[in-house]
Amino acid sequence: MLLIRSQRSHSTASITLQIGFILVNFFTTEAFSNVEIPSFIQSPVLEQVYPAMMDHIKHYGNPNVPLGTTEGKKCKTIRRLAFQNKLNEEEMELLASMNFRLNSFEDVYEEADFDECLTRLLVYEEEFKTNYQIPKKYHPDPELGAWVTMLRRIGRDHIEPEERREKLDAINFTWVNTRKCGSVFMKNFRPLKERLEACSKMTEDGIWEVVDDDNVRAILEEEEVIHWVRAQKLAAEKGNLSESRCDYLDQLPGFNWRDC
Repeated sequence: MLLIRSQRSHSTASITLQIGFILVNFFTTEAFSNVEIPSFIQSPVLEQVYPAMMDHIKHYGNPNVPLGTTEGKKCKTIRRLAFQNKLNEEEMELLASMNFRLNSFEDVYEEADFDECLTRLLVYEEEFKTNYQIPKKYHPDPELGAWVTMLRRIGRDHIEPEERREKLDAINFTWVNTRKCGSVFMKNFRPLKERLEACSKMTEDGIWEVVDDDNVRAILEEEEVIHWVRAQKLAAEKGNLSESRCDYLDQLPGFNWRDC
C-alpha cells in the first residue's frame, strides 16, 4: 500500500508540474502575442525573438535576453547575423535604438569554427598576399577579420589546444599585426593589466597574487583608472559589456571591478 501511495503522489505531482509549465507557456505566449512586429523586419530569427526582447526591456531595462532560454539562444544568433552583415539597415538601426549588445571580437572568436575560418584565411591570403594582414573590420567577411584579430590578441603561446597552434605554424601565420588598430577597451585594459601584474606574482595555480599593496592602491586611486573602471561596471549593468570582456576584467589582480 505504501508503494501505491508513493506512485499516486508522484503522479499527482507530475501532473501539477506539467499544468504549471502549460500555464507559464500560455501566459508568456499571450504577453508576447500583443507585441507589434515592425513591418521592416525581414530576418525570421529577429521576428521570432523581438517580442521577448521587448518584454526583457520592460522588466530589466535592456533587450539582451541571457543564454539558458530559447530566446537567449536566438539573441545569440542575432548577434552573429549582425556581425556577418546579414541584417538589413533598418534592422541594425532598430537594434541600436534598443541598446542591443552586439558581439565583441572576443565573442566572435569563441563561437567561430576554427578550421572553417582557417580555410577562409588561406583563401584570403591566396588572393591578396598580404602575409595575413587582413583588416580588423574586413567588410566582405567581418567574422574572419575579427577572428584573426583575436588570434593575435590572444598570442601564439596562449592559443589552445596545441593542435591549433600547430596548424597556424604550418601556414606561417604572422603573429604581429603591422596595422595600427585596437579597440578602445583593449587600449585601456592592457596598460592597466600590465601595471597591476607588475605589482603581483603568479602562483602555482596560475593566479595573480598582489605583493605590492601600496602601488596597487596608488594605481587604483588614479582618477583616469577610476573613471574607466566605473564606466565598464555601468556598461555591464546595462547589459552592454560582453561576457568575454567581463572575464578579462575579472582577471585583474588586486581588486574586484564589480564593487567599484
